[in-house]
Amino acid sequence: MRRNSMKKGKEKSIQVFNRDVKNTGQYLYTDLEKYSANIATKKQSEELIKIVLKYSKLNRTILDVGCGDGIFTFELLEETNPKKIVGFDSAQTAVKVAANRINPKDKKKISFKIGDVYDAFKLFPKKSFDIIVVRGVLHHLYNPQKAIKSLSTLSDKIIILEPNGYNPILKIIEKASPYHRQHEERSYWPPTINKWFTDLQFEVKEQSFFGIVPYFCPKPVAQVLKFIEPGMEKIPVIYKFYCGTNLIYYEKKIK
Repeated sequence: MRRNSMKKGKEKSIQVFNRDVKNTGQYLYTDLEKYSANIATKKQSEELIKIVLKYSKLNRTILDVGCGDGIFTFELLEETNPKKIVGFDSAQTAVKVAANRINPKDKKKISFKIGDVYDAFKLFPKKSFDIIVVRGVLHHLYNPQKAIKSLSTLSDKIIILEPNGYNPILKIIEKASPYHRQHEERSYWPPTINKWFTDLQFEVKEQSFFGIVPYFCPKPVAQVLKFIEPGMEKIPVIYKFYCGTNLIYYEKKIK
């Protein structure tokens, strides 16, 4: 049954994310009232925003792939001040919630679009964005290579934020956690992701591994992990296997 679903490319997790929004009004990990989720996503946002600001021009246009309920798209809007940002996702319920959150004063700068990532190349003109942000998407996809190829026509600059596929603890969580199984999470080996891009004539310009606080854990545990996190991020070699996030910036090679 799973094999047939993968062949068709219709991820079951899309409906699970829609269900989450119907039940709670947002994604479970964007509920920033949850201490661990707040700490983990804040760190990810800070590092991602640094990359956006470093590698894109002032009048930047951004495509936020996998925008979901829009929480992090609005964060990008506020922190990077783009000329235009488009949130893009397959989860219809989530995108509708995001669109309803747009402040009237920002309507010219931000919009949301429902669509299949595999068809992104059909939905937007070529090279229509200065930079693309793909936050926490690839590990939900049945065919990430096809998705990357589709997005590669839209910009020469792509940022990927993914769970760190080197991390053995993360692999156990993906198998044991009901949440991770329901949302079809499976982290990819970092060199594999890089190869998917280099095969399309992109090159890695910057890559980092950081963060050891999981989205969902008791507050006391998250507090301890946050305390030791700076030290863990600096230990040579070890940090690659115990940090939870893999952040990569790719640029198309100049011919």
